[in-house]
Amino acid sequence: MTETPQDTRSMSRDTIAPSHSSTTSKHSVDTEKKAAAADAQELPYSPFSAKTRAMIVIITALTGLVSPLSANMYYPSITKVRDDLHTTQSAITWTITAYVIAMAVFPLLWSNLADFIGRKPVYALSMLIFTCGSVGCALSRSLTALIASRVVQSAGSSAVQGAGAGTISDIYPREQRGTALGIYYLGPLLGPCLGPLIGGYIGQDVGWRWVFWVLAIWGGVMMLLALFVLPETHRRMVSKKHRIQPVNIPPLLGLKDNNPLLDIATARYPVIALSMLHFAMLFGTYFTNATAQPLAYEGIYGLSQGMAGLCFLSSGVGCVVGSISGGRVTDLLLKRRRRELEAAAAADSERAEEIKVSAETRLGAMWIGTGVFLCGVIICGWLLEHKLSLAGVLVTQFFIGGGMAFTFQSLGGYVIDVFPTRSARITGVQNFWRSAWAAVIVQLFPTMYTNIGWGWSYTVMFFLTLMSLMLMQFVVFRGSALRERFGPSADLQ
Repeated sequence: MTETPQDTRSMSRDTIAPSHSSTTSKHSVDTEKKAAAADAQELPYSPFSAKTRAMIVIITALTGLVSPLSANMYYPSITKVRDDLHTTQSAITWTITAYVIAMAVFPLLWSNLADFIGRKPVYALSMLIFTCGSVGCALSRSLTALIASRVVQSAGSSAVQGAGAGTISDIYPREQRGTALGIYYLGPLLGPCLGPLIGGYIGQDVGWRWVFWVLAIWGGVMMLLALFVLPETHRRMVSKKHRIQPVNIPPLLGLKDNNPLLDIATARYPVIALSMLHFAMLFGTYFTNATAQPLAYEGIYGLSQGMAGLCFLSSGVGCVVGSISGGRVTDLLLKRRRRELEAAAAADSERAEEIKVSAETRLGAMWIGTGVFLCGVIICGWLLEHKLSLAGVLVTQFFIGGGMAFTFQSLGGYVIDVFPTRSARITGVQNFWRSAWAAVIVQLFPTMYTNIGWGWSYTVMFFLTLMSLMLMQFVVFRGSALRERFGPSADLQ
């Protein structure tokens, strides 16, 4: 996070395609290409200083925190909301399901819009919508009004789920991107941990409506930061005002080309389909665990609403450790692989320009994160089943949060590397698939643990995630071959 723009000049050679000239003019054209490549490498990847880029990452992470925070701050007060609105438990659950469904769909629209009009206006407009939705929730006097307001709230808050990763891709090259993504993902991943803690005490002390008033204030502050502090980072727009490396600059597309259905269709590529499957299984388990923990803390261990929220700090600390370490590890893997390729090509100047670090390199340590996550899930489920040590449950929550965050760095960075000029849109796609599955499993979980218990419910989620991890090994070891045969090809990048 402290590199200057000049430090990034040599980081993007893998995105500059080699020359393919005819035989008669090969030498002269190669010379021109090498000269152009050398000139491009002398330019900074981004015109922003290290401090400005750090500020952009922090604002993006804080804005990304809005969506999961607003989803989870509400959970500890749900029984009070049910009683206040005179409805049933099954009916009040729709305030959660509707929010998650909207969180799956709207990032696809926002991500496309962010590529068309830029990141900055999308941030500002989405936070305005989120603030209005939060005010509507606070003023709701019926279940219908609350559900509708929750959809509006989710529509506004979910913009950064895709556009945020695009912003990071705008300002950091590949070998520095993982560390920056690690900080950005702290926002989305800490929400399920901090939300119940903050919302638990607010709902307990001043009432559930103040949960939404606090969120409205938060949204208003983030809207002002987007309007008056956050600069525009979209590489196509920045390249018109500043001289930057001519890499990862998407072409200007018309509105008809900004079709979310085309983005969802990227699942036709085997590497994307398997990546999205693992994203979905992993996040569905993580999200279900987060929503189920208040039931366990209050129902099994007899904790108060506020103390139950405090227990989420364990998972939050794990998220911080996993997110930062995971981002750093993926960057180191890319840099090490580049050094190996450069050493192998040192004696052959013709090969030097053809060095390209495979996107799958970033997945090299993914099994560590998912393995830690799975250990936490299976142990937690059976501790809850037999009503054993609360301290043991909190330790497993640390592993669940840390493993989830570590894996997110590998997967999130990988799909961006595969689609470097469509980073916001491909991140919106992975948000769609993971949120869609989360909405399904969250609805199923109450029935699962009522009928088969905590232990077997967590075991089912364990094996679903393990299955997706096993399938991801095809991408880890054969991803380059799969992309060469089935796509996505370089022209999509």
